[in-house]
Amino acid sequence: MKKPLITLALVSLSVGCSNARTPDPLPKFIGGADASYVTRVEDKGGVYKDPEGKPIDFFKALKDSGVNQVRLRVWNDPTEGYNNQWDTLKLAKRAKDAGLGLLLDFHYSDFWADPAHQTKPDAWKKLNLTELKFAVRQYTRSVVQSLIDQGTPPDMVQIGNEISAGMLWNEGRVYHPEQDFNTDKQWNQLADLIKAGISGVKDAGSDASIVVHIDKGGSNTEARNFYDKLVARQVPFDTIALSYYPYWHGPLDKLKENVRDLMERYNKDVILAETAYPFTLAWNDWTNNVIGLPEQLPATYTPTPEGQKQMLQDLIAALKSVQGKHRTGVFYWGGEWISTGPEDTSGSSWENQALFDFEGKALPVLGAFKE
Repeated sequence: MKKPLITLALVSLSVGCSNARTPDPLPKFIGGADASYVTRVEDKGGVYKDPEGKPIDFFKALKDSGVNQVRLRVWNDPTEGYNNQWDTLKLAKRAKDAGLGLLLDFHYSDFWADPAHQTKPDAWKKLNLTELKFAVRQYTRSVVQSLIDQGTPPDMVQIGNEISAGMLWNEGRVYHPEQDFNTDKQWNQLADLIKAGISGVKDAGSDASIVVHIDKGGSNTEARNFYDKLVARQVPFDTIALSYYPYWHGPLDKLKENVRDLMERYNKDVILAETAYPFTLAWNDWTNNVIGLPEQLPATYTPTPEGQKQMLQDLIAALKSVQGKHRTGVFYWGGEWISTGPEDTSGSSWENQALFDFEGKALPVLGAFKE
């Protein structure tokens, strides 16, 4: 397995690169989808199809449906190899060839990072804070530079994934249910780690929009508390990103209030980096689904193809209604993560929320981006 390129000399980190390409102008409204597991699905025999059952290229299908950006996560050294730097480069090339923009999502972990999991990469576990900041900066520069070098510069770069409780625990941790990490020291360390990632982007000569992502789509109080802390520490980011899942984050009105307030309070663009909804509560492999029971869902939308599409239509309309002078948008999460068959014992926990049905056919929800 190829390892990340993180052997750059420190002196080189302070110099922008002359061959950097300026990202494409971002659209006023970003209609996006995560495409991180496309290689994994295809390697395991999954096939994406149009509504009539004809095999299609995933990225072309997105473009034809009105999607204008894809989101790709990058893990440092994942066991399977998928979502590492090299897989991300291949997927970015396919996305850009299809005419799609790119949001690069750094997890700074070897696997999933979210509010409950922010595990440092194995290679960084013994680093002290100074060494960790250097590693973050160096690694970020390496990945961004490699994307620029192949002619696929990221348009947006996300420093950490759903970092409501911090990242790179415990140095960058700011919340724990049983311990006090909500201290000035911990917030200062988190801010420094985020700044290290931002410096890595700039070291590569990139002009990408810098994104900071938390999960608090339905909680303005918690979102303000987080971003107030970063602004007070002069973290130079451009875009606020939230996660919003109707079954976890409350009614749409709460999201609208939150997005409107954050735009006005910080004078920044606000996007949804993640959302999804089930088109069925059935399953198509032997991996347990995250959402599979009626009581997990709000009464607003049925777990049907029609209900899934209606949710996304309403969400897009809500965001457009409050955006004003600012840019906003939404990325559908896990839309590519179809299962490859009932016999797949390491399949998808999200196949009933994908953008393609159990036969691999494109679902009506894709039409919500164009409408």
